[in-house]
Amino acid sequence: MAAILRKIPRKTALIVILLLAVAAISVFVIYPFIYVKPQADLQQTLGLYTGHSSDTINIAGSTTVLPISLAMAPLFHYITGVNVQVSAGGSGLGYSNVIDRISPIGAVSRPPESSEINRAAVNGINLVLRSVALDAICIIWNIPGIEQGDLKLTKDQVVKIYSGVYTQWNQVDPSLSPVIIWVVGREPNSGTRETFETRFGVSETKVNQEVTNNQDMVFAVTSTYYSIGYCSFAYTEGVNTAEIAAENGTFYAPTRDTIKNREYPAWRELYYVTNGTPFKGSLIDMYLDFVLSPTGQNIVELTGYVSIV
Repeated sequence: MAAILRKIPRKTALIVILLLAVAAISVFVIYPFIYVKPQADLQQTLGLYTGHSSDTINIAGSTTVLPISLAMAPLFHYITGVNVQVSAGGSGLGYSNVIDRISPIGAVSRPPESSEINRAAVNGINLVLRSVALDAICIIWNIPGIEQGDLKLTKDQVVKIYSGVYTQWNQVDPSLSPVIIWVVGREPNSGTRETFETRFGVSETKVNQEVTNNQDMVFAVTSTYYSIGYCSFAYTEGVNTAEIAAENGTFYAPTRDTIKNREYPAWRELYYVTNGTPFKGSLIDMYLDFVLSPTGQNIVELTGYVSIV
């Protein structure tokens, strides 16, 4: 190795040595710490299912929680042998499937509505929520000539945009152009829409376009000048977000820190919902323990959300 390095320029040799050192640290230090050790801990905790299994857990619901469920499934299967089947359709579907005993776990991005609680009671279902991640409803926008960090909004301004009181950007801020605001919203069954309306106080929504998930929302706004929309924090990378005023008048941008500290006014929790508290040692209990383990919460962070623990 030394002979080879002597034949190449000193600067190149130093770069090669640095890359080899980084690789060695990754393989022998970082990898065992963040993956092998948690995996061993989980295998000890989930010892009953460290072999192969034909058991399957079905999870349905929120499109916002979907990336978390999809990321959890293969590693949980690798550790336990248990299959995890994941599907989307909105938080309403997540609650409905649990209430109708179709799925043992519902993925939801909002608390249950009174109608869902009542229907659950009629069916003998006790809806129990387990918080699995932190998120935020982020206001995203596309205004030519305006830089990230320049748009600051109060909740009242957001309400007036989404209720049709403000129809041009100069009504929001006199320094902006007198151009029509293209308002993008979510479909009625969306937990993100319901949380948005609750957190911002929007009682009547008037939009130019409705989309069915976060990806479509981001595409609609980023591809349409003078548009505004809202999406989950995990989808805001490279997208313009507005700072929102808290009750004390301080404006907060949606960041990991402001969400973790519950400072950003539109933070929220993401949940899994079950029928009652799962029996200790059951597949559902083990899956939820996995999601809330250090490994599971690392996965939450990798999917773009904020860990709950």
